[in-house]
Amino acid sequence: MSSLLDSVYLLLQESASPMHPKELATALIQRGMWSSKGKTPDATVGARIYCDIKKHGDQSRFIKAAEGFFTLNPNVKVELPDPGKNAGKAVKRKQPEKSAGSYSFSDCAEKILLHFSGNAPMHYRDITSKALELGWLKTEGLTPEASMYAQILTEIQRREKQGKIPRFEKLGNGMVGLTIWKSTGLERHIDSFNDKQRKVLMERMMQLNPQDFEELITTLLSKMGFSEVSRTPYGGDGGVDVRGIMTVHDVIHIKLAVQAKRWKANVQSPVVQQLRGSLGTDERGLIVTTSNFSRGARDEARRTSSHTPIDLIDGDQLVSLLVEYNLGVRKNRYQLLELTPSFFSDEEEI
Repeated sequence: MSSLLDSVYLLLQESASPMHPKELATALIQRGMWSSKGKTPDATVGARIYCDIKKHGDQSRFIKAAEGFFTLNPNVKVELPDPGKNAGKAVKRKQPEKSAGSYSFSDCAEKILLHFSGNAPMHYRDITSKALELGWLKTEGLTPEASMYAQILTEIQRREKQGKIPRFEKLGNGMVGLTIWKSTGLERHIDSFNDKQRKVLMERMMQLNPQDFEELITTLLSKMGFSEVSRTPYGGDGGVDVRGIMTVHDVIHIKLAVQAKRWKANVQSPVVQQLRGSLGTDERGLIVTTSNFSRGARDEARRTSSHTPIDLIDGDQLVSLLVEYNLGVRKNRYQLLELTPSFFSDEEEI
């Protein structure tokens, strides 16, 4: 088994945002990546990360992103030893190549703000410029700055609709910051409460019988703007539970065949193949599940050469969509007053 810090490193690689030691400890134990007999495993995780940063300084693979939160050091590339091989040997730290990989606009913005802003807001043009310079952003568009700002604002609006704390904060005059820099205890408490409600929402979905679950998916698609949405006869659907039509600007009409899986186990590739074989003429497939998809299922869904691609919605995405479209939940809005420094300056807030 790899060391505790190696496991933390792997988790942070998967994470789209910094994590608190409590989140890390919970995920490590749940996934069997680490075990602890102590009463405060999160304190153990946090102490080990702090010690690594203190020992290695700028060459530590971890950095402190905000008070109590950690992320990976972008200036250090780590080669982890193979499990069971070279056990006990120190990990190798290398300087990363500039264009080690590319990310989405919003992920680029978060990484730039975490690692190059000094915990201070940046203008979206500067964020875009730095992302392009590092090779983290790959785009053929003629206006990457406008695309960057539009995607940041769109994500803020979408996460608010889903009852989540946005990653970004719009500060006016094109300036963007991260919410983790100024999140209050109240905001974190609300976020924690909402996470618990999401889990309850999932539990209630799991208690539905198959027909009621299909009816829920039918209602969700209708709320999302699909037309002519209807369930197929139960038991003789040939792998298709719901059909509908997605219309774009009254010009493009896409027929959709949906399979709804109220499962605990991951959906495997044969399910994707079955749905693809059941598609009618000009139909596109969609699988919605309360669980997740195996790697084989995701690979099969992405196959496009002479195959119709299949879209996938996993359990986390399904819960977010239910929250966004107010199905099974309602949003209560409480006003939290914050001062606006720009109000007392000569700058015009946009």
